[in-house]
Amino acid sequence: MLSGQARARVFLFFTALLVLFIGTGCTRDSASGEVQKNEIGRIISAAPSNTEIITALGMGDHLIAVDMYSGGVPGVPPGLPEIDFFYPDTEAIIGLEPDIIFANEINSFGVADNPFKLLGDMGIRVVDIPTSTSIEGIYNDIITIAEVLGVRERGEILTASMKEEIDRIAAAAKAAPEKKTVYFEISGPPFMYSFGRGTFLNEMIEIAGGRNIFEDQNSWFSPSAEEIITRNPDIIFTMNYSWEDTVAEMKSRTAFKTITAIKENRVYAIDDNSASRPSQNILPALRQMAEGINSP
Repeated sequence: MLSGQARARVFLFFTALLVLFIGTGCTRDSASGEVQKNEIGRIISAAPSNTEIITALGMGDHLIAVDMYSGGVPGVPPGLPEIDFFYPDTEAIIGLEPDIIFANEINSFGVADNPFKLLGDMGIRVVDIPTSTSIEGIYNDIITIAEVLGVRERGEILTASMKEEIDRIAAAAKAAPEKKTVYFEISGPPFMYSFGRGTFLNEMIEIAGGRNIFEDQNSWFSPSAEEIITRNPDIIFTMNYSWEDTVAEMKSRTAFKTITAIKENRVYAIDDNSASRPSQNILPALRQMAEGINSP
């Protein structure tokens, strides 16, 4: 069985690769070919971003099972069965008698067939939520899930609140005298991973008042240490993984000692869940990024 550290790395790795190679898809109801709205009593969520939206809509008490990464999401009832992210047990899921399953594009990555297709073919409603690459896409996901669950008004309230907070952060960032350059590292050596335009994280850097040093790159990619050093970021963000002091590790890299962010001690850890899950909970990461970029 994978450790918590390994499972989190796998999730982030597949999230990035899925967006890179597949891109944003369309929300689809596998049982009918289109999104429907009915009375929903028993929900299975197969991705943590879906789970965060479902609980924020006040529907957490309808969850009967979640994926292995959703256990710590606030609002998830304790002790729920966990389903495998990539290889769900079809018989076990049928036994739970769900009314609906909210799946995600990532569930299908690296497997021959959509692991929930059989359940959809059997008449269980499976709604596939795309892996959104933009904040606008996240708004759409929230509204879609809310509409399917029959609580569209709650979704509109949630997205309106989210937009208000983002507008507030953006307005405050505009007051800064200059845009600082930012390198955001998703994972460290030996396989460093970052991103360019076409990602919600790049949008978040811009909203927070910074400029991504790799804004000329597209989507997720693996930069070389030489590229990072040459672009010399003013600020470095790194994921705040529970098993590793990522800030200390970054500062310990001998090759990075000439980078402005290292010399000026401007390396900041960003909450990994908030930065990696496309839901309304990107806001804590956005606040951390704005604080790091705009601190004196």
